[in-house]
Amino acid sequence: MDENPRPTKRQRIQPEPTLSAVTDDGGWSSDLTSLPSSSDPALRAHGSSFSSSPLKPLSQPQSQSEPEPELRPLPPSVLLVNLPALLAHPPNHKNYVHSLVLSLTALRKCLALPALSPDIECRAWTGLAELGMRVIAGGFSQSEEHVWAKGIESEVEKALSRGSIIAQKHPSLRAYKHQLALLQAQLSQWQRKTKFARNQIRNLISSLMPADPPHVLYSAQLALISLLIAPAAAPKTAANSFTPTDKAQNHSRPASPQPAPQDVHAALAVVQELEDRAVAQKHNQIAILARVLRTRILVAAGMWSDVRDALQRAEAALGLSYEAATTPKPRKPPASQGKGPNQAQTQQQQQPAPEQTFIMFEDGFEAAMAVHLLMLSIVYHTHGGEAAEVSPRLSHLHALLDSEVLDKFPDGHVEVVLPTGPSLVVQVTHPRILFLLAFLVSSASKRDAVGRKPKRKVFASEGLTIWDTEAVREISFCTWASAGDVQEVEERLARIKADLLSELTAVSIMRSEFDIAEQNLNNLIAHTRTYDIFPLFAARIALHHGHLAHALMKPARALRCYRAAAYHAERGSFVHVAASAGEVALCVGVQRRRASMGDAWMQGLSESDDPWPEDEDVEVHMERGLEVVKMCRGMGGSLEAVAQVLEACFTDEILKAKQHLKHALELATKAQDNHLRALVLALIAAHYLHTAGEHARTMLVTCEQLAAGLGAPSNKGTTGSGPPGTQSTSVMVGNAPLGLWVGERFMELFKRAGKEARVQKQTIVNAQLSKAVSDLARRGLSADSHRSTS
Repeated sequence: MDENPRPTKRQRIQPEPTLSAVTDDGGWSSDLTSLPSSSDPALRAHGSSFSSSPLKPLSQPQSQSEPEPELRPLPPSVLLVNLPALLAHPPNHKNYVHSLVLSLTALRKCLALPALSPDIECRAWTGLAELGMRVIAGGFSQSEEHVWAKGIESEVEKALSRGSIIAQKHPSLRAYKHQLALLQAQLSQWQRKTKFARNQIRNLISSLMPADPPHVLYSAQLALISLLIAPAAAPKTAANSFTPTDKAQNHSRPASPQPAPQDVHAALAVVQELEDRAVAQKHNQIAILARVLRTRILVAAGMWSDVRDALQRAEAALGLSYEAATTPKPRKPPASQGKGPNQAQTQQQQQPAPEQTFIMFEDGFEAAMAVHLLMLSIVYHTHGGEAAEVSPRLSHLHALLDSEVLDKFPDGHVEVVLPTGPSLVVQVTHPRILFLLAFLVSSASKRDAVGRKPKRKVFASEGLTIWDTEAVREISFCTWASAGDVQEVEERLARIKADLLSELTAVSIMRSEFDIAEQNLNNLIAHTRTYDIFPLFAARIALHHGHLAHALMKPARALRCYRAAAYHAERGSFVHVAASAGEVALCVGVQRRRASMGDAWMQGLSESDDPWPEDEDVEVHMERGLEVVKMCRGMGGSLEAVAQVLEACFTDEILKAKQHLKHALELATKAQDNHLRALVLALIAAHYLHTAGEHARTMLVTCEQLAAGLGAPSNKGTTGSGPPGTQSTSVMVGNAPLGLWVGERFMELFKRAGKEARVQKQTIVNAQLSKAVSDLARRGLSADSHRSTS
């Protein structure tokens, strides 16, 4: 009998594999990446010392250490089921396709082994379904180039069925049941079985028990919200995002497909359930997520009447509060003259406050929610024409981006730590998209095009420069993303550049920088055709061409472009309403010009314009005009002001016309849209020209300043064409037709008042403006004649 068997027993320091190591998805996993502690000589000494008697010294010679144990091979099933995790690569990695093929092969070989344990088999079926869905989402199964992916759909269906059966038979594998149900809903959605997919998620939610981890319910609710707000789409291919059928029917294809109204309300109901449960369980970050989600759904659906309350609740949850910016800024109090110390101290307290400081976020989740919410808030207040509310939020957004807040979620995923159970990982907008989207949002929110360097133009130009720089940098993705996610990010980036070019084109037209506008418009067309997104921007491009032709005094071309834009745009969209309003306004102008000038109404307009179609009835009926006015209602501050201008044109009562124009002026001033404000001021001045000359002159002065600022050069030394120092010859042209009209009205007022000196100066100014208008009318004639002779 062995009296001291303990040393012999302690020689086995390599433990037997047990079921104590559980992965995130509930399966058994062995440590494949790290070596046992006894394989390192330095650690082997410590390991043997702790396994010996307490009286044994801690340090001993290397020769006295125990022999190195032999590594035992892993069972084939364990090795094969763990290979996909070791072979995982991001979808933009050069070996991504190879990793998918090897991972699928490993799981198939694992499932072909005999006598698999239930946990290994269930994990293998689940892994096969997950990999198969990545292959399907990446479009590989629809591409003839990837033969290895053919028939993966049926294999995924089989994996989902087999895995669900095993998970139902064994209560310890319940976690796999939830994951398989979510994968089944994804497959059904891809198969365009939208109702079936939603019912599967609802059944999963109703089958959950109180003992289930909270992240399971939250994941199911978020999946149901995504299915409700995402309209059914045709499967994508790996090569192209659009099918030939879509391209042939692009005139009716919306740029952003909208879900049905009942689906939006159903999604909002699920969001409310999500928030209620999070508040009851004191999961504050989930409650914040629910409030931001509600705001995003309302903005995307255009339910503007409910957005303000949702924004206030979401901002309160994040601790955000802002004071509307005042324009003009408060004046500084006068300097103290012989005042006492108390009064001097009071004066110091009245000094302008230092630069406003904003809340910064250290947590990645809260930082991501703040960036998303600020962008939604800026879009909402810009839509409503509330420039004072936009300014502080835009400053906070820039402060967050300058603090490199996007580095807190570099791959577009944030983690919500829950008190019990695993964390919830939420996919958010990729930071590369957010970074470039900030330039677009900043440019769109700055409506003022007046000045030497308008911010709208600066943000758009800088955004395009940054886009070209970021286009060559590699984008970071997580290992569980699919190639479809890469395609989505690339398409969104391409659309952002198109939007930036569109903003730059619009501001160039406003500022009468027609050469730059044409160049940007050509770049926009080339970019959208290169990235195969021209159908999404066809209506907007036609609208830009209409605005450009309208500004160049080409009514025939402008009419055709407006009608083309209205035809290609989705009915009821912003582009459709704007094109309809432009067509009505153009026809009103042509009708009034014909009534006053007769057959010579084309005189003074562009000489390179197409012939006006004589068979067209330019007379705008009252019903058509009021229909367009009704369409403009509720479409935002800009179109609301346009509706007031059009309604003033259609009314027969001067008092009502003045009221409509006054309301339009208030809306344009509130939105800081000086381009529209200049037009409204000119119309108001025309009403007061013969009844209140002084009031009309005040408005004409402001209108003249705005017209000159719409095209002011960036350098002060290039404001005029005459000798420097001669004020009479230094004229900033800007919007030449509007400036000439204002100059002619000034001439009438000066002649009526008998101010001969002012009449002489105004005559010189009007001559230069008239020359600028004549040059604008002859613009393009040399190029057209050169093309005709060649």
